[in-house]
Amino acid sequence: MEDSQMPEPLRQAVHQLVSEVVMNCQEVLRYTEPDLARDWKRMTLIRATDASDTMDTATMLIAAYCQHTGMALDTLASYLQTRQQRSRAAGPRDAERHEVAGMLGTPRPADDDQDAQMWFSVGQGYAGDGLMSEPDEQRLFTEACLHGLRAKLCNDLGSLDRLPPEMAAMARRVAECLEVPEPATA
Repeated sequence: MEDSQMPEPLRQAVHQLVSEVVMNCQEVLRYTEPDLARDWKRMTLIRATDASDTMDTATMLIAAYCQHTGMALDTLASYLQTRQQRSRAAGPRDAERHEVAGMLGTPRPADDDQDAQMWFSVGQGYAGDGLMSEPDEQRLFTEACLHGLRAKLCNDLGSLDRLPPEMAAMARRVAECLEVPEPATA
C-alpha cells in the first residue's frame, strides 16, 4: 500500500471543492425553510445537483491523480464504486416513488413487492409519526454548523432569525466561534 501524502495542489483543490459542496448543502437546507416556500422546488434541486456535480469534480480529480500515478483501473473502479452510480437524467426510480408514497401516507404498494414495501417503510420513517420525526442531535448540530458558517461567511447573522429557535441559538454559537480574535495592543 502506498504511503505518500496527497500532493499539496491536489489537496488545496479538494479543500476548495468540498467547501463549495458544503455551501451548496447549506443552501439546500436553507430553501427548505417556510419563508422561502415559493422557490423551494427549484432551488433545492439546483443546489443539490450543484453539490453533487462539485463533489464529482473532486472525485474525478483524485481519480485522475490515482490513474496518473499508475493505479490499476479495476482498483480505481472499485474505489469509485462504479456499480452504485446512476444518472440523474434517468429521473426518480420506483424506489424513490415508493419512499415518497410512504412519506406522504398515500396507498401502500402491492403486498407481493417486498422491495417496494421496504422503500415505503423507509419513507414512513421520515413522516411525522415515523421514527425520524424526533430531533436528532447529530442532525441538529450539522445543520446549525452549516447555517452558522454561512451566516458568518456572508456577514448575515440576521438570517439565523428565520430558523427554529434551538437551531438558531446553536448556529449563533457556531458563528461566534468563528470570530477572529483581534491582536492584543501594547
